[in-house]
Amino acid sequence: MTAPPSPFSGRTRRRLLPALVVLVLALAFPPFAHADDTVQATVDGAVAAAAAADVQQSVAVLDRTDGTLLASAGGDSVYNSESVLKLFTAAYYLVQADGQLDAGTAAALRTMIEVSDNGIQSDLWRRDIVPTIAERYGLTGTTNAANASSRNWGSAKITANDQVRFLWGMSQDPLVGPSLMSWMAAAAPTGSDGFDQAFGLNAVTGDHGAKQGWSDPGWSPYNIHSVGWTGRFFVAILQTSASAGSDTMKAASTFTAQVLTDRVDAMYPPAPAAAPPSLDCAATGWLGSALLRVVVPSVESTLDAVLAAPVDWCPAA
Repeated sequence: MTAPPSPFSGRTRRRLLPALVVLVLALAFPPFAHADDTVQATVDGAVAAAAAADVQQSVAVLDRTDGTLLASAGGDSVYNSESVLKLFTAAYYLVQADGQLDAGTAAALRTMIEVSDNGIQSDLWRRDIVPTIAERYGLTGTTNAANASSRNWGSAKITANDQVRFLWGMSQDPLVGPSLMSWMAAAAPTGSDGFDQAFGLNAVTGDHGAKQGWSDPGWSPYNIHSVGWTGRFFVAILQTSASAGSDTMKAASTFTAQVLTDRVDAMYPPAPAAAPPSLDCAATGWLGSALLRVVVPSVESTLDAVLAAPVDWCPAA
């Protein structure tokens, strides 16, 4: 006797899978008492929940206001960088130009970050990008792949801890932060190759920015990464799995990003907003700022002191 046909088509099952994964993750996640919530406990719970879905996840969380590493689970585990490496490429060219990018290079780097364009990354690849950026920002677990080239740049080695250190360092770097944070804040929902980028830190609401990374089709173990920021934290979510599918991994990444936003961000005052659009003059290479941020740790607040009366801060090209 033949089994009755499934009431769900293959396409319907694929559409339901992320929702089912999130349900499994939520059921696996431990409850927290509001007064005793900690960033580390939240990260540990999210990583354990991802493991229940056969996803190895490494997460690091760093305070955007003072650069303190608040939590890390598997933070020194090494992963292939995938397209997260494009952040280093953008930072490298901004530093090499002393922040004075020509309009064409600025436009290319912006496109490379916002839609994760592989062609631009391959054209701009240089062997010294990774060691130069690792030295500049003190990244001890970040290296080129042994056979690094313009065709396999995604095999460079990164860690979650190094990623949040990089995000903090570049955010404080006047040559890099204003442009790169502006581009990350504008990450598109779909990559240039049609891949869905609306997961992880690119799926949260409020102040956020992201750079996503994913393996080529058929690669095993498969990697899906999301690094960026929430209202208060810099976050790196690196993932690999030999069995979980892309949809499952994206759902796990999104769950971790959202649980950090929902359960932990709300417990802290927000960090200063990143790269105000009115001050983003990346197209002309101008990297000045009209505001001096004065951090007062004792009250975890930020005072903005205007340096001068309002003027046109972006000079003509």
